[in-house]
Amino acid sequence: MDYSQELLKEIETKAEEMMTPKEISFLLNVDEIILTDDINTIGHPARKAFFNGVSTSALQLRENIREAAIAGSPFSIAECQKLIMNQLSEVNV
Repeated sequence: MDYSQELLKEIETKAEEMMTPKEISFLLNVDEIILTDDINTIGHPARKAFFNGVSTSALQLRENIREAAIAGSPFSIAECQKLIMNQLSEVNV
């Protein structure tokens, strides 16, 4: 399937709003199997758009958690520790 820049931006925006690929497909009137397959295909523009949206939301949430941890929130401190361990699990240390 060919994706216009407008459709890719919509996929990114919906992913940023934490919508699943299935939900995005229904909202944008795109075949759910094709969209899901494209998102699962490494290097596909739909995958890049989807993960750009997911990553943007993750960044915003993590910034908020980090700020709360710095302010002394015990929950946020624990979450930051988990996030750091997750970061390190993806690299050789």
